Amino acid sequence: MDRKIQFDPSITQNENQNGIRDIINNITADFISLAIKMPQRLDNPQGTGDYLVEIKDQFQIFGSMQQITNNLNEIERESSDFLAQYNDIAFLWEQTLEESF
Repeated sequence: MDRKIQFDPSITQNENQNGIRDIINNITADFISLAIKMPQRLDNPQGTGDYLVEIKDQFQIFGSMQQITNNLNEIERESSDFLAQYNDIAFLWEQTLEESF
């Protein structure tokens, strides 16, 4: 696109918030926000409160979120390394149309 090699959707976050990191972060944030959106607790006879306290106490969830972040960082690094292997021949597609004729 525009004589540049790029991923579509982008691997990183972007202003349109449709990059892979944006999508994954939105999914995990939506999952955690379900703890707040539950209208009633099932274990409380009055049905009051939400599950946010339990979510905050689950260190496994935060460990999993950290693992997701680590995996996304690795994807970004490997993608960057993949593109870098073509830097020495980038002149082939970076030339303007006038230069190529």
